Amino acid sequence: MTAQSHHDSADGSADDPAEGARTDSCGCAHADVGATDPVTDPAPKEGAAAGAGGAQGEEESAPVSPGRLEAFSDGVIAIAITLLSLEIKLPDGGGSLLHSLASLWPSYVGFVLSFLLVGQVWLNHHAIFVRVRSVDQWMLICNLFLLLDVAFLPFATSVLTRSLESGHDERMGAVFYGMVMVIGGLFFNALWRASIRDRGRLRAEVSETEVRSMTRRFAMGPWLYSLAALLGLVSAWLSVVTYVALIVFYMVGHRPRRVSPAGG
Repeated sequence: MTAQSHHDSADGSADDPAEGARTDSCGCAHADVGATDPVTDPAPKEGAAAGAGGAQGEEESAPVSPGRLEAFSDGVIAIAITLLSLEIKLPDGGGSLLHSLASLWPSYVGFVLSFLLVGQVWLNHHAIFVRVRSVDQWMLICNLFLLLDVAFLPFATSVLTRSLESGHDERMGAVFYGMVMVIGGLFFNALWRASIRDRGRLRAEVSETEVRSMTRRFAMGPWLYSLAALLGLVSAWLSVVTYVALIVFYMVGHRPRRVSPAGG
């Protein structure tokens, strides 16, 4: 009777699926790990999600390279210069070719003036971006408005040359051209101010003295262009000569900087 009861008890223990323990030779009970369902730990997923979110945040806040901005700006400037040459059109008529070419001298003046102006913008634009390591949203916006003025310059050149050719409203044509220069100068100063508002965006070798010097020189531009435009109310040619002098001043004042490719 006792042996039978012991046998039944052993069989019951083996057949009971609810038993999560086994007994070894010493009578000690051990938990059967394999009998329990594995529990998925959500911590790794949460950690992975946090890591992905952090990587995305770092990617969004990563500085933008100035290379793409410079490439786009160079393309717009190149197109503007090309459009300037298209404004020179041979007049219709049966006269001699030499006389027809000579009659286009106002177009030549306008082309040379605007070519020098666009070249001066490009040189000083390069002077900015050779000194910065990255760009932000404000710099992108200011640069777009500067390019807007550059793209509008061929039309302003056409207005100036047509007024000089016809002899009618030539003073207003010179004033109109000067106002386009003033607006471009304001946009250029906005771009420079956006570039230096965070000192960390500038290359390490750019000194505070250099920044102050460039700031003063750029800040004079809109005022000097405004003065030249007002001179157009007196004489269109006096205004044009002043424009050329200011362009040469800013071209000569451009100082190229040698920097390491790593960006210092």
